[in-house]
Amino acid sequence: MKMLMIICPKARQGEIAKLIEKQGVNAFSEIPEIIGEGKTGKKLGTHVFPDKSSLIFTVVPEDKEKVLVAALKHCATQLYPDEGMKAFVLPVEMVV
Repeated sequence: MKMLMIICPKARQGEIAKLIEKQGVNAFSEIPEIIGEGKTGKKLGTHVFPDKSSLIFTVVPEDKEKVLVAALKHCATQLYPDEGMKAFVLPVEMVV
């Protein structure tokens, strides 16, 4: 099993959630507002840096991971340059 952690623009949160569901993944969690700084700049939710990001994560079998990663890569090509999206894949072991 793999965990995908997706950091996306807050304005694109719904679009990314629909993309995940379209790939047949119906279990995921969202943290709707996160702040931080990265390659595309600061997203701090302030007057100076007003944008925020969202964090979506899901745990999927390895066959779904490859399909979902491919869909996310395609989606990333459709974003504006300053929006930025990152996805990370982590190994997962279910314990409960």
